[in-house]
Amino acid sequence: MRRILVATDLSSRADRAVRRAAVAAAAAGAELSIVCVVDDDQPASMIEAERHEAAALLARAAEGLPELRAIGPTSMVEVGDPFDAILRVAEAQDADLIVLGEHRRRLLRDVLVGTTLELVIRQSRRPVLMVTALPDGPYRQVLAATDLSPASGRAISVAAASGLFAATGLTILHAREAPGLGAMAMADLPPRAVAGHVQEALRDAKSDLLRFIGGLDLPGGARPEWLVENQPPAFAIAAAVKRRRPDLLVIGTAGGGGVARAMLGSVAAEVLRQVACDTLVMPTAD
Repeated sequence: MRRILVATDLSSRADRAVRRAAVAAAAAGAELSIVCVVDDDQPASMIEAERHEAAALLARAAEGLPELRAIGPTSMVEVGDPFDAILRVAEAQDADLIVLGEHRRRLLRDVLVGTTLELVIRQSRRPVLMVTALPDGPYRQVLAATDLSPASGRAISVAAASGLFAATGLTILHAREAPGLGAMAMADLPPRAVAGHVQEALRDAKSDLLRFIGGLDLPGGARPEWLVENQPPAFAIAAAVKRRRPDLLVIGTAGGGGVARAMLGSVAAEVLRQVACDTLVMPTAD
């Protein structure tokens, strides 16, 4: 990574994202930019006052946080809608990674539209790191979810090559429901037949996952651990995070863009609402 952009609303939760971005920038030898966005939906006098206050707080943070003092970041204050300004700055700087904190929700607006984090993820074609925990060094235990598509394989390989984590601590999860379970239930087949069908589906999924892992381009030829689950993807990912407690979760967005990418019911959006660990969202569009 050459350039990292971290956005802050100057809250304590956003400070975690700033510190994680500084740790990542120092490890990669990358440039770090910090952006704070002042909402433009208010009187001009308030906008100007908030601009000055935000600039002063950013300067104080650059001097007060040891992670920032070591790398000398660039700070800026933008005016506009937060998600639009973050994406605009990321494009202008050609950022390799966007880092965001777990933003406060605004009830009805977020139900209808989504949080700043979700909006950035939906529209960004750059990796986005959501930070929830205070950094205590590099990520050591990482869980990556995959649908076994070539685009997902490239996303995992790029994530491993970014330097955010060591590929030796990587576990790859693939979740798929055994086909035909609904029809089998309607046919009232015996439990033994259903269990046999599920086990056969899991064996097929395991074979497919091992083939997928063999095709990954991981640093040092690392061989990750693997997990196969007979569950809907979002449920399986959330359950695996709760059970294994990884430092970092890696997931991909839906490819393509447009309506498909913006669906509120996407796996990525569901997972982000459920998990309590840092999450790296990789765009998987071809």
